[in-house]
Amino acid sequence: MNKVWWSMQDLKEKTGYSEDWLKENILLHPRYKKILDIENGGFVYYPEKKGERWCFIASRMEEFLEKHFRDIFMKIGDPNDN
Repeated sequence: MNKVWWSMQDLKEKTGYSEDWLKENILLHPRYKKILDIENGGFVYYPEKKGERWCFIASRMEEFLEKHFRDIFMKIGDPNDN
């Protein structure tokens, strides 16, 4: 059965990448955070205090990862990235 929501553990399993890598390269990257954060109409819940968990709308996160695959790994399109 496919989950509607993913946890951070689900995201790690789906991508094969560590939580630190996912945060640094996607979740906390300014370019993507503004798209992802539910406060901006996105589909990722960013924990606000210790003990809260990350939460992702699975279908939209999967779509985002596919759509931005090249940008994430090539680190292109953002003049601030070197």
